Amino acid sequence: MDEKFKEAYAALAKDPSQRDALAALIVEYIDPNHLAENIVNLFLSTRRLNPGDALVKKVRQGIEVRTLIPGSVHLASEVTVVDRINYMLDGANVKVRANLWELESGELGTVESIKREMTAQLTDYYVNRVFTCLLSIWNAANTPTNFWAVAALNAATLRAAIDWINYTVTGGVKAIVGTRLALAPITQFAGFHADPVAGVFWGNEDAIREIYKTGWLGSWYGANIVALDQVWNDPLNYQTMIPRNRVLVIGENAGEFILYGEPKWKNWEHYDPTPPDWLVEVYQQFGLIVDNAMGVAVIQLTGLPV
Repeated sequence: MDEKFKEAYAALAKDPSQRDALAALIVEYIDPNHLAENIVNLFLSTRRLNPGDALVKKVRQGIEVRTLIPGSVHLASEVTVVDRINYMLDGANVKVRANLWELESGELGTVESIKREMTAQLTDYYVNRVFTCLLSIWNAANTPTNFWAVAALNAATLRAAIDWINYTVTGGVKAIVGTRLALAPITQFAGFHADPVAGVFWGNEDAIREIYKTGWLGSWYGANIVALDQVWNDPLNYQTMIPRNRVLVIGENAGEFILYGEPKWKNWEHYDPTPPDWLVEVYQQFGLIVDNAMGVAVIQLTGLPV
């Protein structure tokens, strides 16, 4: 970090009123809602609910079409609404603390950079929870129709999974999802191409950079491909956060991910220790349901590590 920048930031951090104003500005700018939705909604329906909204997914039924018989009084269908499933909310919390001396010295970086890292961790947590949940639905024991186990991803297996989801789900396949490592063999399949609708064509250098930036590899066999960048917990431990040996083929409306309310931020100074501690915390409630499990197919890649 530039020494002049450290000095300037230290001067700002030493003034509590200025530090609070800076924190307020950063909290307004960084919003985990948008980041989480923009990633998760590539392969699952997402919604944002507010406190007070009903946490129930309902289904309307009873509307039927009957044969017209001239001169007859036709039967009327009774329309009913059934509670299909209730959301069970979970919560995510990120909280950090720092010695005020270290914060004021500039060694820990800016308040903005710390909060940006917290936001990134929260986003990674949401993606990992959704992806891991979908992966755990099927295995070789509970269904042979929605689960495949192969050494490496191959065209025949992926085509079979796509065919099965297209057969069982109204609307067909929403996306093929996996890490770049797991999905890399697709680029060698016959018929692989980029997404012409988005103006992305494989082989163009600018397009390749855009693919790596957005996470979209293109499409194959009529299905969009979402390649997730691997996430590590930190450079020191370097443990992967997203399973590497699974590929998901997800149908339309297989489930739903919700964020319940806005993310709540807190920052304060704790004066019991000397020197005091500075703390910042963000928390939010979320929910996930998979109410159409037949719309998810899992391909296990036995040749890759977990």
